[in-house]
Amino acid sequence: MKRMLALFLTSLFAFTLAGCGREEPTVSAPAPTSAPPASEQSETASQSETSRTWTEEEVLELYEAEREENWEMADCVTFYDQSSGLVGAVLFRNSDTQTAGVAFLGADGACRMGGADAQLADEPGFEYLGDGTVTFKVKGEDGKVRSHTMSITIEGVNVTFKSVDK
Repeated sequence: MKRMLALFLTSLFAFTLAGCGREEPTVSAPAPTSAPPASEQSETASQSETSRTWTEEEVLELYEAEREENWEMADCVTFYDQSSGLVGAVLFRNSDTQTAGVAFLGADGACRMGGADAQLADEPGFEYLGDGTVTFKVKGEDGKVRSHTMSITIEGVNVTFKSVDK
């Protein structure tokens, strides 16, 4: 009887050891998809915010949030400039100096203003030419109407305006 118990315990021990090395089959399931990190989400959101089509009303809202009291809006153009993040520009008349100015507006809400040392023509014909350049008509001191171009270059925190009469 003792031999049988010993044989039984030895067999049980052998089966237990044999089962320890055996791996259980696993069922593979697709890993749950996770959202991208917050930094990627905000970058994607800001890219889509910038590159979407902006309406004139939205650009004017940006202008109104930043404009000074003496800026009288004359015209507005919408565009998307990927290199600078600009989404539109507003041509305005400075009522204090009676000169023309352009507010270049970014998707981030930034308003960068450049001015011309001339009065706006009655029909300014404000247009966006591309690459951060707008054109409009001004009156010279002699009263003659001429074309004026203004361009903006944004490189990091440096903003440069170029203003030329034609």
